[in-house]
Formats: sequence, C-alpha cells, structure tokens
Amino acid sequence: MIAASFLLNLLIYPFLINLFRKKSVGQYIRKEGPDLHGYKEGTPTMGGILFVLIGLLFGALLKENSVILTGAFLFFLIGFLDDFLSIAKKNSTGLRAYQKALLQLVAASVVIAFARPEMAVDFFGIKLEMGVWYYLLALIVIVGSSNAMNLTDGLDGLAGWVYISGAIPYWFFLKEKGFSENIIILLCAGVLAFLIFNSKPARIFMGDTGSIALGGTLGVVSVLTKTEFYLILFFPILVVETLSVILQVLSFKLFKRRIFRMSPLHHHFELLGWKEEKIVAVFTVFNLISSLIALEAFGVIG
Repeated sequence: MIAASFLLNLLIYPFLINLFRKKSVGQYIRKEGPDLHGYKEGTPTMGGILFVLIGLLFGALLKENSVILTGAFLFFLIGFLDDFLSIAKKNSTGLRAYQKALLQLVAASVVIAFARPEMAVDFFGIKLEMGVWYYLLALIVIVGSSNAMNLTDGLDGLAGWVYISGAIPYWFFLKEKGFSENIIILLCAGVLAFLIFNSKPARIFMGDTGSIALGGTLGVVSVLTKTEFYLILFFPILVVETLSVILQVLSFKLFKRRIFRMSPLHHHFELLGWKEEKIVAVFTVFNLISSLIALEAFGVIG
C-alpha cells in the first residue's frame, strides 16, 4: 500500500499541475512576506489535495482508526476552504484568522468527543491525571500542531521534509509502544512523491490544504496514542517556528521591537542571506537528529 500510494501520487501530480495551471489555481503571495518570493506568485497551489485524499483512501482500505481518518479529513476541509477562498478572492487571505481558529477548534472538539481519550497524560514516563483540564490540553495539541505545520510551510520543500524527518521516526516509536497508525506512513509516501515537484524551484505548493491536514493529523494521532508530549521531540522545528511567531508578536506589542527580522524563523534566515535550500536542509537535519535521539533515548534503536 505504501509503494502504491507513492506511485499513484507520482503519476498523477504532473496532470494535476497542468490542470491547476490551466484553471489558474495559483498561489497569492503575502505582501508583507520577503521580496524574494515575488517570483512564486501564480505557482499552482493546493497540492496537498492529492497526497491527503490518496492517503485517506488507502487508510480507509486498511481500516485505519476511523477517528484519526475523520480528524484528518476535517482538517483537510479547513485547509481546502482557506485555499479556495484565497483563490476566489485573488489575494493571500482566505479565511480570516479567527474563522480558521474557530473551525479548527470545532474539528478538534469533534475528534475528542468521538475518541473520548482518558484524562491522564504520559509525561515522559510519568502518568499525570489532569481531570477535565485534559480536554483543554488536547485542544491545544491538535489545533497547535495544525497551525505549526501551516506556519512551517513557507519555503519550497520545507514543510514536506520536516514532516518526513519526524513522521517516520515517530511511526517507529508508536509501533514500539504497540500502536500501528499507518496513516502517518501513507501520508509520508504521498508527501515524498509531492516533494519531487515541490523542491526548489517548486512546480506546486501543498497549500493550507496539505499543511493544515498534516499538522492536524499528527495532533489527533498524539492525543489518541497518549504521546502528546513526545510529539515535541519528533517535531521540534514545528515548536521553534511557532515560538518565533509568538515571541515576535509579544516583543512588538510590549516593547515595539522585533526579535527577528521576520517570523516565522525561516524568513529570518532568508533575510540574513541564507538560500532556501540551505534553510530546508538545516531545519530538516535538526528535526531528524532530534527524532533519532528520541528513538535512542526511549530504546527503540541502539
């Protein structure tokens, strides 16, 4: 199934790119973004539509956890709506921030209501009972993961490679704990095929359709497998990117000063003169090393 998912994505992407070009399904670049990105305007977007739907199809055929598949599909719909509105309005803003946040909270609440996870967390081997406060944590984890992957999707290949570098080790970690959440690997197969067309210069972007679905799926999986805190170790880049935005906003609100030249962090390095390929490589290697250290620390390898 994994090989079939990869090959199917690989075969269909060229047709999808041509179709999106003919239909003008192109990316609108944020005006406040780096000037270096102007040439990307009009590049086909919403590329995540293919690897997410094929991943979900194969996941359904393999009878993967229906709550996880439902959660992934709901976050896919939010990303799709955001991209669709952006294209329809012909600017970079699809859903407004509060509209997107509200929809993400609703999707996460639906998942939690159906999953009914136990209200204790595994804090690196220590079981902590949280009572009803656990539901707040679960909402933060699912919505936060979704937004973090969305923020990371700002350079050619970045979100895809960060997902691959964390998802494969995370899948082995879950397998060691007795979980078989193959949807993570099925999505990896599709993302790998997508990256052939998304590496610089990108011929297509995953859009919010892909990034929100990938992040939301990771959040849902972590809640259902009680590995919420472990997720940080396999995806530290998502945490760093999100923190850079939070710190930048807080610093400007409180002190009228910016910490970074631009946030998320990958834009800061761009404005320092780093090439996109170098940023993608460094961020991916950092994420991979953290994941491998986590695997060794918890006895999965070594």
